Amino acid sequence: MANEFGAYLKKLREDRELTLREVEAKAKISNAYLSQLERGEKGIPTIKVLSRLAKAYGVLINEMMAKAESAFKDEKIDITATTPNGEFVARGYDKLPEDKKMALQSYLQHLLSEAKKQK
Repeated sequence: MANEFGAYLKKLREDRELTLREVEAKAKISNAYLSQLERGEKGIPTIKVLSRLAKAYGVLINEMMAKAESAFKDEKIDITATTPNGEFVARGYDKLPEDKKMALQSYLQHLLSEAKKQK
């Protein structure tokens, strides 16, 4: 859930005694967007945003992505779709190292979340 991930981000920020504006400056992400993330008003951020936040908070990107994935685990993806594109993804997925699999899963979850919002 977005609130779970938002609470994680807020705890990271508060544990480091940073303001939203300070994180904005470090991560080059607007404080309004950061605030929305912390309040659970936004879905999973992009890999680029997760990477910037991880760097700003001094945590590993894998940890940040794992927290995001855990918080949004109910948004499942079927990578075994019967379309040629789905087959391509399914074949290539098994060849990826674990960190790249996590990145791909997070990105696909983000895309699905954005698609849901557009409906």
